[in-house]
This record gives sequence, C-alpha cells and structure tokens, in this order.
Amino acid sequence: MNKLFFIKVLTLLVQPIYYLIHYNFFFGLFQKNLIKEFNYKKMVFRVDYERIPTSLASSFLFNTYEYNDRILVEKYIDKKNKSIIIGGGLGFIACINFKKSKNEFIISEIDKTIIKNLEFNLKKNNCRFKLIKGNLLVKKKKEYDKFFIGKNFISNSKYIIKQNSKSIKNFQLEDVCNLKKYNTLIIDGEGVEEHYIKNLNYLPNIKYIIFELHYNILSKSTVDLIFKQLNKKKFKLIDNCFNSFYFRKDV
Repeated sequence: MNKLFFIKVLTLLVQPIYYLIHYNFFFGLFQKNLIKEFNYKKMVFRVDYERIPTSLASSFLFNTYEYNDRILVEKYIDKKNKSIIIGGGLGFIACINFKKSKNEFIISEIDKTIIKNLEFNLKKNNCRFKLIKGNLLVKKKKEYDKFFIGKNFISNSKYIIKQNSKSIKNFQLEDVCNLKKYNTLIIDGEGVEEHYIKNLNYLPNIKYIIFELHYNILSKSTVDLIFKQLNKKKFKLIDNCFNSFYFRKDV
C-alpha cells in the first residue's frame, strides 16, 4: 500500500501539468468548436460535447483522454486477450482493445443517453462487440440499482449519492455471455472495480485485469481489501500507470 501512497503524491505533483493541457478550458474550447472529432492512431471518435465539461475536451487535443488505461491497454493487450469491458463511455478504450486483440468483446454502459454515440464509435472503428445497455454485474441481487447520472458522463456512479439518481437495470454476466470464452477484465466504472474483484471466485477463467482504482470514491478499507483479494486470488501486480493497474493471474 506504500505504492498507493506514492501514486497519490505523484498525482498531486503532476496536477499543474494536468490542468495546463488535460483539463484546460481554452484548449477545450478550441477542440470543441474547431476540431470537433477526436482522432487517435487512425481511429475516429464522435464526441457529444453536451455531456462533458468544455475543459475536458482539451484531453482530446493532447491525447491525454483515458491516458492511464490507454497506456496499459496498448502495452499489454494482444491476441491472447478476450475482454469484458465495464464502462463504455466514448468507446475509446474498447476500440484500442479491439485494435490490439482483434477479438470480439463484451462491453457495458449504464448511461442510455450516451449509448447511441458509443455504438456509433464502435461501429465506425470496425469493432466486433456485444453491447449490454445497463449495469453488468458478476452476481445481481436485484433487478435495478440507483446511479448518479450527471451531465458529465465520466462521473456517473452508484457509489456517489446525490439527488438526481436514476434506476438502472442490472444484468448478470453468465446470463449474457459464455464466461468460459473470456479471460480479461477491463474495468472503469467509477467504483465498480470493488464489485468485480470481490467476486473473482465466480470468474475462474479471468487471468488478466486492467482497472482504474477510484480511491477518491472508495474508502481506504475498501481499497485495502481490493488488493488483499487480488493477492488471495493469486493475481500479481505487473504494472501501473498512476491509479490504473494491470494484474495477471499466476497459474
């Protein structure tokens, strides 16, 4: 856990650069009004600028959008990986995953207002996928869960309690796919990493996990438990990029 403390300190140190290029209103305004589309390595993404802060559009200009996850996916995903992706967003990470692996993937998204755009981007970049329009869980205890759905779609979460929460339909993994076909989890769901890692015993075929750790949402005890559970399930930390981690199962 000393490493996590180091990551938090490093994050504080790079914040001036972060706000200069990644989250800059004036650069974001330039991207939003003049460039519009987000282009990355021959992939093209349509962006609904009504669903993100103008400042965040700066990240498309400087290719820092989803930087942490992108670095790990580009470095470690290849033809061996058959992925389940939690948190679709723009489809950016999913498209990189497909470009690297060439394998069909499962992807879920809870926010129905961005699903049309997500689907457009996945198809535009020639991905093969199955899209689950709702909250995809390892094990569901009820039909619906309450989620905070904000104007900024990257802040959507059931771990944030606010007034304008909405009921989102739950789906169970084993009901929507053959779990034996998939060996990789890529998780960016604003706290939902806790659910997936807690339930790894139901996912024996998963050997590779990339997840963004939302320590700003989850409690310290929950974060500690996540790493303990990964260790108990014989997952070894291979690499990290800031608060995104890549674990591989020792078999």
